[in-house]
Amino acid sequence: MIKKEQKVTNRREEILKETMYLIHQGGLQAVTMRKVADRVGIKEPSAYRYFPDKSKLLIGIIESMKNVLLAPIRKIEASVADPAVRLEKIVTHHLNTVLQLDGLPMVFMAEIAATKKLNLTRHIKLLFEEYQGMLESTIRELNPGIPSSSVGEYSTLLIGMSASLAIQLRLGMRDNARKDIFESLLPMIIQDIANHKRQKSK
Repeated sequence: MIKKEQKVTNRREEILKETMYLIHQGGLQAVTMRKVADRVGIKEPSAYRYFPDKSKLLIGIIESMKNVLLAPIRKIEASVADPAVRLEKIVTHHLNTVLQLDGLPMVFMAEIAATKKLNLTRHIKLLFEEYQGMLESTIRELNPGIPSSSVGEYSTLLIGMSASLAIQLRLGMRDNARKDIFESLLPMIIQDIANHKRQKSK
């Protein structure tokens, strides 16, 4: 029984992997159950045993990305490290995920949002809200006196860095973009949050 379940899990992961490849090559419009089945080496009806339709397949991609992005961040947030250290680790993990996946998750989420299909956009929204919530919680720990509007601005800025990096990677632009973000921009933003805290305490 366990071997059978593992086989199903492995096949699902293989299908998700090949779906991501198709998205990487041609966006959402490149994904059909037939193409996915061909890449996996199975017949199309067999693919439907694992994912009943394209929407379920795309939700599977979202859940997979959610695990890759958020599971490590939850561990970082739960640690007892200084808020500034946690904030840097959270954003660094996000940036590294963007790099490892060649910017694909950001592009994928943007395409899903553009479809306006509620069953898909709801999953993206939940992922986004959880991530932004963790960022904002850590920012408030770093700066308990910061206004709510500033918390939102900082979290948007931090998320925007990853989106910018993803777009540049997909377009083949600026090889030094990652160095600028990791070595200059991220530390500068975290320091700005800390300085804001000192200014408010006067």
